[in-house]
Amino acid sequence: MFAVSCITPRHTVEINDYILLENGIEILGKEKGLTAFMFENNPRKIPFQQFVADKYNVGSYHDVNYWVTINGNRYKVFVYENSDIEKYFDISEFMVTNVETEVNIVGSKAKFIALSMTDASNEDCLGENSLFRSIAIKHLKQLKDEYLNN
Repeated sequence: MFAVSCITPRHTVEINDYILLENGIEILGKEKGLTAFMFENNPRKIPFQQFVADKYNVGSYHDVNYWVTINGNRYKVFVYENSDIEKYFDISEFMVTNVETEVNIVGSKAKFIALSMTDASNEDCLGENSLFRSIAIKHLKQLKDEYLNN
């Protein structure tokens, strides 16, 4: 008698640069969650929350969010805690390429980093129909690149 296993391989997506995911962190007064800008973490770097908190003088490494002014307009950036990433998104759908041994991990063990951004009126800047989408993506991509390249 032979036993045959019928396990279908699970398709995972590699995030080469970043990916936008809908229905992230929920904010007061909005029906659906914010769109998130997500990229793969590099565990050899300091924790991303620490990097952002130091860069923008936030003062705390937990529940990190900050205001930034771009071209005279104010925007609020939210950095997701790892538990929020796991709560709002199925991260098993994404491939992890930066695997490190325990001894090489300097910062966070989080596999991915996610951020959302709103304008001064609390509108989702990364939303598909947002007029500020390209501005938000440019800012978040520069922030990601600065973090990963330093």
